[in-house]
Amino acid sequence: MADAGSYRFWTDEHVRFNDLDPVGHVNNNAFGVYFESGRVALHQALRGRVAFDRHAIVMRKITIDYLAEIAYPNAVRIGTRLVRLGRTSWTTGSGLFVGGHCHATALSVSVLVDVDSHRPTPIPDDLRPVMETLL
Repeated sequence: MADAGSYRFWTDEHVRFNDLDPVGHVNNNAFGVYFESGRVALHQALRGRVAFDRHAIVMRKITIDYLAEIAYPNAVRIGTRLVRLGRTSWTTGSGLFVGGHCHATALSVSVLVDVDSHRPTPIPDDLRPVMETLL
């Protein structure tokens, strides 16, 4: 996931002064916020192509591997892609890049949930082929 060429979906962010820790580099928590930006942008793009009226997307798990520190100021690019598609969930892979170099990778599991029952629900038939194009 550290290969920028493996991503087709990109989100751009900028390091904020508020993202820094006392040592002067980006705090680990901010990495999670950057990955969230990429993941949510991908989910919003899916919502733009298929109706999600009765569904919500919740994150079940995230694992982040920190590869290098990030300094302020900087531009950050988040590459996001689907790596697995299940019945009610999918795994998203992400890479955090500064100047073309990968500084962190993440794997997260998102679950499609019915808004009334708050229970996992199967990925709709009209959404699955759209998601498969992102694998």
